[in-house]
Amino acid sequence: MAVDPELQEYLGTLTEVVFDDALDVPAERARERAEALEAPRLADLHSVEDRRVPGPEGAPEVPVRIYRPTARQDLPAVLYLHGGGFVVGGLDTHDNAVRLLAEQAGALVVSVDYRMAPEHRYPAALEDCFAAYRWLRANAAALGADPGRIAVAGDSAGGFLSLCTAFIAAERGVPGPVHLGLVYPGTGAALGEGFAAASGTSGGDADDSGGMSADELGWYMATFLGGFPVSELPHYVPPARARDLSVLPPVFVLTAEHDPLKEDGAAFAERLEEAGVPVERWDAPGMVHSFLRWMHAVPAARASAQPFYDAMKRALAVPQA
Repeated sequence: MAVDPELQEYLGTLTEVVFDDALDVPAERARERAEALEAPRLADLHSVEDRRVPGPEGAPEVPVRIYRPTARQDLPAVLYLHGGGFVVGGLDTHDNAVRLLAEQAGALVVSVDYRMAPEHRYPAALEDCFAAYRWLRANAAALGADPGRIAVAGDSAGGFLSLCTAFIAAERGVPGPVHLGLVYPGTGAALGEGFAAASGTSGGDADDSGGMSADELGWYMATFLGGFPVSELPHYVPPARARDLSVLPPVFVLTAEHDPLKEDGAAFAERLEEAGVPVERWDAPGMVHSFLRWMHAVPAARASAQPFYDAMKRALAVPQA
């Protein structure tokens, strides 16, 4: 089907941005944050708290935002990693998406403000996300969460980082998450042997749907890697290169119909099935990349996100005796 009419109309009100080397990244981050702060809140929760947690060895503390839907002390927990191509996005741009996740899944959610490129290139984001995951595991009980029910979720680049967090946990002997929730994730599965070339592609205009172009994907990856030799990357960067997918927990993948990353998510889901990993995939008709950020203005976008929230709630439910 075509792009949802209300979504298309809303996209027409947004500032068009070209993501390439000429972009004023700090200004774009500030613009997106200001835009997000003007949006109405989609869920009122018991508490929302900003704090800093220990970062990787020798690195600064990592800012996080902790969302608690109720005062209960036996909640499951989710580590949420925002999208934005490793370059933009933050706690405020994804506040509504995370609020709804806490409300709909009935979970304590820790949203991570990891370091971003170009100021902090690979592997800063990966190490920050894993440090936050390790902190959540160590402090779950003190936070009123169940250490045995911790999931990791993220959208776009946050999906990439969610998978990397699970792979790093397996690599370093840390108990992994019980579930991964991926929303229009970048995994590298559709690139195949073209990953090295795509990681150096120059930027370009967004496509006519208002989503993300294939050229932008290349610019994001090149900015994230910052010239780091592809041949020296760990086997799970990008996640589709991972040698053993069987170390992953059950995965939910939500793709968008009008998104250059749709086939990437679909191909990775197929690889998970082949590796014997339980996987559930939904495709959001009429949606474009980044639709989570526009749920406050487009009812169809909010409805399209519901399968993701429902899957997380099921995954974190207390096992029946």
